[in-house]
Order: sequence, then structure tokens, then C-alpha cells
Amino acid sequence: MRRIISEAEEIPKSVLKMKQDKEKREAAKKNNSQYNKINRNVQNSRNTKGSKNSKTSKNKKDKKSTKSIKRKAILIIILILLIVLGICLGISAYNWKVLSTAMFTNKNSVVLDKSGEVIAEIGNEQKKMTVDIEDMPQYLIDAYVSIEDERFYSHHGIDIKRTGGAILSYITTFGNSSYGGSTITQQLVKNLTGDNTDSVTRKVKEWWKAFLLENYFSKEEILEMYLNVIYVGPNVYGVETGAHYYFNKDVEDLSLAECAYLAGINNSPNYYNPFEGYDNEEDISDRTLTVLQKMLELGKITDSEYKSAETEVNNGLNFEEGEIETGDCIYSYHTDALINEVIEDLAEEKNISEDFAKNYLYLSGSTIYSTQDSNMQEKVEEESLKSQYILYSENGEDTSQAAMVILNHQTGEVLACTGGLRRKRDF
Repeated sequence: MRRIISEAEEIPKSVLKMKQDKEKREAAKKNNSQYNKINRNVQNSRNTKGSKNSKTSKNKKDKKSTKSIKRKAILIIILILLIVLGICLGISAYNWKVLSTAMFTNKNSVVLDKSGEVIAEIGNEQKKMTVDIEDMPQYLIDAYVSIEDERFYSHHGIDIKRTGGAILSYITTFGNSSYGGSTITQQLVKNLTGDNTDSVTRKVKEWWKAFLLENYFSKEEILEMYLNVIYVGPNVYGVETGAHYYFNKDVEDLSLAECAYLAGINNSPNYYNPFEGYDNEEDISDRTLTVLQKMLELGKITDSEYKSAETEVNNGLNFEEGEIETGDCIYSYHTDALINEVIEDLAEEKNISEDFAKNYLYLSGSTIYSTQDSNMQEKVEEESLKSQYILYSENGEDTSQAAMVILNHQTGEVLACTGGLRRKRDF
């Protein structure tokens, strides 16, 4: 029987071991190569991910940095705007204080000629008589406050409740509202500045100026100025003048009913004027009673005072037109030109309207120094009256005209001038 020898028995053990070791080494090498490959892939993946994370982190930091810079820039711009606004408001407040303080003197400005003589009082053409608040009857003060601004003593220039109502009415009527929201202080601002434009900008400026006035002056000072400058009739200004015009008496002598009438006409003086020939007796009575009812409602008068005044109104107020004289308001051509130039200069220098500048001259008691030589001006005007210079046209209506100006050639001062022939009649 043939013997079969296994491969293991045929190959020596030492050789077999070497072969097995070699196979193990090759297997290990193979495994190690695969591990390294996997390890490299993992490492590359980590590196790629890390690189992406690094870039993302950097982008986030850059975005945060950009947002931070933008925030800082916006804050700086806002701060600069607030500083500029503060400076502008400060300048505006200072200028308004200077102008209003001067105007609260409530005196006409005067023009002096070259020799220092008064040759004009600016505002003399107005019928205006002033009175201290101490000499005004309490009925009159209460009547105006009751019908015009019942919270006058509690607000600071702006009545929030009435202003809110006026704004709401303005919006709901698309700007066609006649709802009044102005306080007495705001009305005074309008009287001083002469600004009657119907615009939101004007109203905001009015609020600002009213607020400032309440800081500059007391309630009594504001009320006194207001009652001395308000328009109460044809070229008639102030309650003292109004008392003389409508009742031919001093304001301190007015009855309760007469005070109520004067306060009631403030919204339309010309319509409630009893001397203009209107059929307005009933309207005058109704308006006066409205004021009396408001005074009673606010506790300014008693029931007995109301009934007594009501009886006087129903019987008909005793109107008596008084004569009020105005001063000389026909100035020389020289003075006319000077006043116009001063108004223009004031408007430009103070950054105000010409109406405001004109009112400033009417109330500030300023002194204007003129270059007019009055003796020379008188001779020039006399010369312009001579008929020898007047030539008639063919139709016999139009005439020749002439003008004359005399200068000091060394200084350039205008010493005298005329702007036409014949006597000057206009102011």
C-alpha cells in the first residue's frame, strides 16, 4: 500500500514557518496600507472640514465686524445730526428771545434826522392805545381766557388737548378744517411775527415759539401784551382802543356784558362790528351770550352776574363810536425809502420775514438814525410843488413827473430827495 505524505510533512517546519511569517507580513502590510489610506482620507476630510469651519468662522467675524462698523457709523451720524439740531434750536431760541423781548416794550420806533430831531414815528398810522393789565377789569381778562384759551394758566404755551383735536380734525377733513387749536400764547406769536400762512411748517414753528415765550415771560406779561396788540376793529388794535371805538369809554369802565362782547368778536371783528351797516344785531347778541355762558360754566361769574349781563345783552348793548386820532403818518420820500431799507436789512440780518421785521419796528421802540437834512428836505419838497414843472398831456389828465436826489459827494449820504411833483399824500 502506497503511503501518502502531506505537504506539511514534506516541507520542513522551518521553511513552513518562514512562509507563514511572510504571509502574515504581507497581510499586515496590506492591512496597514489600507489603514493609512483610510487614515489619510479621514485626515483630509477633517482638514477640509476644518478649513470650511475656519472660513465660515472668519466670514461670521467679518460680517459681525461690518455690522459693528455700520452701527457705529449710524450712531455717529445720528449724534452729529442731534448736535447740529441742538445748535440750530439754540440759535433760534436766542434770536427769538432777543426779538420778542424788544417787541414786548410795545412802543413805536422813531426816526431821527441828521440833527437828532424826531421826524417820524413808525406805526402812528395805527389806532392803538396801550393799558397795563392792572387797569383791565377782571371780567375782561376772564372773558378772553374763557372763550379763547380756558387752560391758559395751566399749559406751557401749547394746549395738548385742543392741539390733538385740531390735528385729528385736520386729518379727517383732509386739511379743510377750521377747528381752532391755538392758545393765547400761539395767537400772540402770530401777531408778533405776522405769519398767517396755512402750513404745517408754520404751525410747528408757532408751537416752538409759544413754548419759548412761556419760558421768557410770565402769564400776566403774555396776557397783557396779547390784549394790547390784538386786532379788534378797522385799524383798531388793543382792548383799550377797542373800548373807546365801540363804547367811547376807558376799558376799566366796561360792564361785564361789554367785556364779553369785546372778547367774543375776536374770531371776526369786522363781522361783529355794529357800525358797518350789517344786519348783525342777533349774531352779536348770540356771540356775546356764548361768552357769558362759557364764563358761567368755568365759574368765572355767578348766576346773578350772568342774569344781569344777559338782560343787558337782550336789551341791546349801548354802542357809541368814539373818535380815535392817529399821529402824523405821511413821511417824506427820504423817510419812506429809509424805512423800506431798514425793513429789508432787518429781515436779512435776523433771517425773518419782512412782515415780521415791520412788526418789530412797530413794537420794539427802536431808534433809527437818518442822514436826512430836514432843512434841505423841506426846500426840495417846496420846489416840487411849483406849477412851472407841471406839464399836462393832450388828454389833460396825465401830467409830467420829476424826482430829485441830493447827495453828499464826499460821504455818499442822501441828504434830501423827492419822488414826484405836488404834495405827497400817501404813507
